[in-house]
Amino acid sequence: MIFMEKIALLEAALFITEKPLKIEKLKEILKTDEEEIIKLIEYLKKKYESPEHGIEISDIGGYRLVVKSTFLDKVKKLTRHADLSRGLLRVLSIVAHYKSVKQSDLVKLLGNRVYEYVDKLEEMGFIKTEKSSRTKVITLTKHFEEYFKTKNE
Repeated sequence: MIFMEKIALLEAALFITEKPLKIEKLKEILKTDEEEIIKLIEYLKKKYESPEHGIEISDIGGYRLVVKSTFLDKVKKLTRHADLSRGLLRVLSIVAHYKSVKQSDLVKLLGNRVYEYVDKLEEMGFIKTEKSSRTKVITLTKHFEEYFKTKNE
């Protein structure tokens, strides 16, 4: 595979992924070594630095394409629910129904993936958690109300 084909494949992988991709996964996808992966990432980072691009490569917890923060407020409404998996929506619907839920109760109801869902929803700003004994109490945020156009009463 030539350099530009690898760039195109890397770009496609970073675009389509829901979670940041680690170097190991990128090595597997691109069938190349870590050194070349880093060169490819640096090439794309440099390309996206220029103001004519609205995206950039995030390297938090791995690599993925994200909207530049300067444009996020202008375009975030376009993703309405597309970035929420069925599991994330289940957790949100339960929290919305009960207003306040213990994480341990959600785990009993939905299984261990709840920990991942709670982390993701908190990262997305839909919920907040507060430590309570050996578990967390989960409540909705203002961002949830705005995003789903609801009033949390």
